[in-house]
Amino acid sequence: MQVNKWKGNRREIGEDFFETPSSAILPIKKYIPDGVKIILEPTHGKGAISNLLEEWGYTVIKQDKYPKTDDTTEADFLTDDIPDCDMIVFNPPFSLKTEFLARACKSGKPFLFISPITVMETRTRFHIFQKHELSVLNLPNRTNFNNEHKKVFFHSVWIMRHPEYKNQIVYADTPEKEKAKMALEKRKLRLKKSAAEIPKSV
Repeated sequence: MQVNKWKGNRREIGEDFFETPSSAILPIKKYIPDGVKIILEPTHGKGAISNLLEEWGYTVIKQDKYPKTDDTTEADFLTDDIPDCDMIVFNPPFSLKTEFLARACKSGKPFLFISPITVMETRTRFHIFQKHELSVLNLPNRTNFNNEHKKVFFHSVWIMRHPEYKNQIVYADTPEKEKAKMALEKRKLRLKKSAAEIPKSV
């Protein structure tokens, strides 16, 4: 009798879980359209994407087919109704990238999702990209899912449906530029907080 070496792990149940590192999430901030307030994260996992979105001030609806946190609602993005939201941001199971891509397009909402660059292959996905005028946000480095120090063999990109970017390839800022931006934002927040603490003269 042959032993199923995938018994009990994510391949058997179709979970296909690879957590997104913050270095791959930071570049999407500038590509979230103006006016977006509520974002659906249908593959919440342990909250890597949701946590940053909340830090940026967005309200996040956290869903997952296999919930891993107490604040996650169990829901299947491919079959369940999509809740009211302004945008969808997620890291889909890579083995189901075509299905997630089609479902996101069908929603009619702006979206961003990260995937291996092979998402641009195949005739089916070619036509989805063409029909919905999708764009690609190219990252400067390979994304080391789960472990920042473990190298991966594939390159990842963000696929986006955005009212201002159609049929384009755009290039993310380098990590050094992102860090400089974050440092500047933190400095502005500190100055704002300090100014608020200065007693006003009567």
